[in-house]
Amino acid sequence: MFNKKEVDEIRNLLKGLPLLNDKDKIRRVNKAKKDFWYAVKTYFPHHIDNIVKETSEFRKFVYTNIEDIFATTNKASFEAYRGAAKSTVLTRLYTIWKTAIQNKKRHTVIISSTLDVSKETLDFIKTELEDNERLKADFDIQIGTTFKNTWNEEEIIFKSSNLKFRIKVYGAGKKIRGANWLGFRPDLIICDDIEDDEAVESKKQRDKHWNWFTKAILKLPARKDRTYTLIVVGTRLHHDGFLAKLEKRNDFKNFSFPLVVKFPDNLDDLVDENSITKEVIKDTIIDDTTLDIKDILLDYLEDRESFMSELQNQPLSKDGLTFSYTTFEEMPHCDTYSIGVDPALGKAKGDYFGVTVLGYSFYAKKFYATTKMYKIKATLMIDKLIETYNEVAKFGRPIKIAIEEVQFQEFFKDVLDDKAKELGIHLPIVPIRNSVNKELRIDGLAPLVNKGDILINKKSLLLIDELDTYPKAPHDDGLDSLEMAYRIAKKSAFNYTLVNRVARNFGLKGKYS
Repeated sequence: MFNKKEVDEIRNLLKGLPLLNDKDKIRRVNKAKKDFWYAVKTYFPHHIDNIVKETSEFRKFVYTNIEDIFATTNKASFEAYRGAAKSTVLTRLYTIWKTAIQNKKRHTVIISSTLDVSKETLDFIKTELEDNERLKADFDIQIGTTFKNTWNEEEIIFKSSNLKFRIKVYGAGKKIRGANWLGFRPDLIICDDIEDDEAVESKKQRDKHWNWFTKAILKLPARKDRTYTLIVVGTRLHHDGFLAKLEKRNDFKNFSFPLVVKFPDNLDDLVDENSITKEVIKDTIIDDTTLDIKDILLDYLEDRESFMSELQNQPLSKDGLTFSYTTFEEMPHCDTYSIGVDPALGKAKGDYFGVTVLGYSFYAKKFYATTKMYKIKATLMIDKLIETYNEVAKFGRPIKIAIEEVQFQEFFKDVLDDKAKELGIHLPIVPIRNSVNKELRIDGLAPLVNKGDILINKKSLLLIDELDTYPKAPHDDGLDSLEMAYRIAKKSAFNYTLVNRVARNFGLKGKYS
């Protein structure tokens, strides 16, 4: 439940909330019934940071669109990041709005992961109904104790505008009793973070949780009733969890709001606090403009797995996914190198320029992959690739560069070759032709990555994102470049005469064969 300190803080804030002008009451009440955002600003300003302008795109979306959403459907889910105030807005304030203010929902059921968490929500609502004098004056609120009705930690019955309303709370997985009250079946059902870490531990538990939802929650309204509203609020904890399953249902509208709307284009360049520059921050877009971008990016670097689940709605659970990989800290000196290139030319907007350096150690019998991904212009792609080649060439080991033989890549290869020759560099380009579709080629990497034959540089953050989410990853440019690098690494022998010439150009001695 809300602890005593939190309750006392809200009550102190409510004591300082002045009553509103009674002359303006009719206009104010009518507007509050129609406009959720206006109602929140007017009666609950102590729960928002800025009554002039909402700073979160998620909350702005809810305030502006929630009535339109439920005009076209009666079931919707809202995924949002931890700290987005989703429970405050969508569960607590929305419940008060639909009951005490609009008088439209007579029988509310709220379910959370445990009964204790649900009680916290009810404590919040009770405190507002008990001590919010603005609300009580404008809507004639009478709490259960006033007219000798139910008022406890699991259930309340109150009056607004002389109508009775019931709110009852439950814990997930429990049998829900008393579904009919005064002839009203539940007409507002809110599932608020009903899934916890324990519920997603195993497939058996996830399936059990889902079956309870479909059999207990979806059956609460009358079969032919189309007037009820069912809201699911939460953060996705598992790729096969409750919210993931819900997303596949046609009868639910699903909305997802990550904290980071746009990561920096060159995320792989972020390694520590010093790399989070003003330029990086300028290039990053987050949901709430009042939050500190640098702190958010530091959180990402410190614990990526938790960040993606709790703040991005993209859990990185390994079971059921294609790849399970092993990482390494620094690229060792290898015996041969191949470079795979996936230019962002003629492709979908937002795709990356992917470059993978794949080293092979005869001693360890392992491949070591370092992948960089960029969002840069075509001319800069050429400069970046030449820079990568020069860095690898310093090791004095055999190198091959894979570029696909298709229209755009062929043009890229020719321009690249010309630029290299201007600089006095001969690039060992190996043109490749893809006769198998990309998905099958990438799938073919899985046994090698999963066995640890191909190790992944832990600094290759965007490639790791792809590995963690494939085949549902929004991009696969890094994986594509890795596959091409591996393919040419297994092809015909290197031109060692050329390699020795390159080595001598960098002042390196010895013959390689």
